Amino acid sequence: MQPSQLNVRDLAAYYRTETTPNRAVDGVTFDVARDEIFGIAGESGCGKSTLAKAILRLLKPPGYIKDGKILFNDVNLLELDEKDLRSTRWRHISYIPQGSMNSLNPVIRAEDQIIEAIRLHDSNISKSDLKQKVEELFISVGLAPEVSRAYPHELSGGMKQRVVIAMAIALGPELIVADEPTTALDVVVQKGILQLLLDLKEKLGSSLILITHSMPVQAQVSDRIAIMYAGKIVEVGDSNVIFSDPLHPYTQALISAVPSIEATKKLSGLSGFPPDLRTPPPGCRFHPRCPHAIEGKCNVKEPSLIEVLSGRLVACHMNGGNSG
Repeated sequence: MQPSQLNVRDLAAYYRTETTPNRAVDGVTFDVARDEIFGIAGESGCGKSTLAKAILRLLKPPGYIKDGKILFNDVNLLELDEKDLRSTRWRHISYIPQGSMNSLNPVIRAEDQIIEAIRLHDSNISKSDLKQKVEELFISVGLAPEVSRAYPHELSGGMKQRVVIAMAIALGPELIVADEPTTALDVVVQKGILQLLLDLKEKLGSSLILITHSMPVQAQVSDRIAIMYAGKIVEVGDSNVIFSDPLHPYTQALISAVPSIEATKKLSGLSGFPPDLRTPPPGCRFHPRCPHAIEGKCNVKEPSLIEVLSGRLVACHMNGGNSG
């Protein structure tokens, strides 16, 4: 595997409430290698989108980063001032937000929104160069150059998504964070968008963090996957290995819920609900829903995320996790 480009260490991102904070991301650690597609999966509400925003320091109040380190090329993004952070975002790390089809300004033409992003980082670029750059970007995402003159309401969902992707790659970033990039798109358009992201990643030589609750998408696209549950990462490993031999009971439940067209299997659901992250349960946060929970252990001690096999990290007492 290539050397690490992004190192996240003990990251905690909370939301203030009238009582105790909501611990949406609570002590998350992982690495992303250069040229890697790193997937982050888990059910809705597990903290995936909060994690994405925290990495780029885009959390808005009442959200805040409580603790941890985010090292990008050995520079801690949490220590950068606003000026240096702005020069890093988009040029070095870009973001495709969840619900990105609704993130375009409805009263500004598509090309002007991209031009604004480029000018923020290169105020000396000429109008002719800007026009050429926008045309090249639209062609690269599979859109005709004349589409750039359209307003967002004149575009289909897939076209809007491609415009947002064009904005994300405008400055040739080294790392792209894509948060649910295929949400609300039909399966045919989803396939096109995913293939576009893969093609652009190869063209730019970028790394990609792909955040989606869709396990089939993760299986097809990601090199490695991190599984999140209730604000914590519970398993990390090579995607092929995780899908063939999941170790954490939550990962097993996620994969068991995926239908297969190649084999007849009984789909199994997961009983119960995710915990209230203002008052998470003691011990392992998954233990109230876990069919293998050990009384007096799983409900008392929090398992650490440890390497149990080469490249396989699991936070589970059944797999050797120690007290955190």
